[in-house]
Amino acid sequence: MNRLTALSSQLTAVKDAPNEFAHVPVNPPDPILSLGINFKKDTFEKKVNLGIGAYRDNEGKPQVFPIVRKVEKMIIEANLDKEYCPIEGTPEFGLAARKVTFGETSPLCTDGRVASVQSLSGSGALAIISTFLAQFRPSVIYQSNPTWGNHQ
Repeated sequence: MNRLTALSSQLTAVKDAPNEFAHVPVNPPDPILSLGINFKKDTFEKKVNLGIGAYRDNEGKPQVFPIVRKVEKMIIEANLDKEYCPIEGTPEFGLAARKVTFGETSPLCTDGRVASVQSLSGSGALAIISTFLAQFRPSVIYQSNPTWGNHQ
C-alpha cells in the first residue's frame, strides 16, 4: 500500500468516526452580532449601524483614526524586541491605566492599594477576573441585559 492510499484510508476512518461532540448544544445566534449581519443585508442607503462598537467610513469599511496610524508608526519605529511581557502585563501600562482611571495623584495609584492585570481584549479581562473571583471570592456577578454571549 503506498503512502497516498494509506493516508486516504486514515482520512476515511476519521470522517466515518462517531462525532464525540454531537451532544454539545449549539448556542443561539448572538443578538448583537446578528445586528451586524442584518445591517449588511439592509439595502437602505442612509442606514447607520449603532450596534457593534466599530467605527466605519462612508463606504462601511472599518475607520482607522489618524492617531492610531501615528501610534502604529511609532511602534514600528521603536523596533520593539517582541519579548513576552510578565504574566501580569507591562508594569508601565498598568500604572498608566490606573492613573487614567483614578487620577494622576490618587492614593490608589501611589500607595499600592490597586493592582492591575493587562489582558487581551475585554473578554480576556472578564475571563481573568471571573477565574480569580471564583477561586478567591465566590459571589454573585451581575451583567447587563442584553450582553454579549461570550460574557456569560
